[in-house]
Amino acid sequence: MTCDEARETIGADPDTAPLQLLEHLNECAECRAYRDQMVVLNAKIRRALELDLPKAQPSTPPGAVSAAIASADDLPAGRSNVVALSVRRDPPAPAVPRRPRGVVAIAASLAAAVVVVGTLWLSRPPESLAAEVVAHVEGEPDSWLQTQPVTARKLEAVLRKSGVKLGTGMEPVVYASSCWFRGHFVPHFVVMTSSGPVTVMILSHEHIAAAQQFNESGYSGLLVPARAGSVAVVSRTPMALTKPADEVVNALQATQD
Repeated sequence: MTCDEARETIGADPDTAPLQLLEHLNECAECRAYRDQMVVLNAKIRRALELDLPKAQPSTPPGAVSAAIASADDLPAGRSNVVALSVRRDPPAPAVPRRPRGVVAIAASLAAAVVVVGTLWLSRPPESLAAEVVAHVEGEPDSWLQTQPVTARKLEAVLRKSGVKLGTGMEPVVYASSCWFRGHFVPHFVVMTSSGPVTVMILSHEHIAAAQQFNESGYSGLLVPARAGSVAVVSRTPMALTKPADEVVNALQATQD
């Protein structure tokens, strides 16, 4: 199971873990963390949607009516029997304010759920883009072990899901996955260069002003701006990353001209 498939399974039902997902979670720290977050979020939304609608209260009984019946013997002669009624009206009961129900209650619950989601997002600890890229790469250690080029069909599926197109000119791609990163599915490749494998992430939703080199947790990396977003290139060993970064940027640009 790939990370893409695992996260689709988690998104469908965070509280259920089929055997294939469990096997993947044992190997992937990032997907484990993603599932933990989704389980917590799912529980908070469920609590927000639990409505305790008030039971309908019985209506106030109407005012009592008392009747006094005058006997015919007590009436003046020559008059027919008459039933006389006297009515006592109780003062009207105070109006009880209506509670939200139906559509209003559902809207209130959805609003609460939105607040929960917004709070979780805003409470995320700030991290640099480079640190998050490295953390993501660390979560897929098996990606570095691949040596055979991926099929054109696999590569096309990954690009299509992320809404990205690539032209020609890149080194062979030996690993390809569409991964959840900062709120979007992004292409995650391993490219086999003459100097060794490098990880490439196409970050269409992350914009930087200029190229940035970084070293994080033993990884060397380079972030470069592209026409649409940016590109991250990461290596586990010291090597020149400008060439593979330029190849990806040029392959992206070729589809946009």
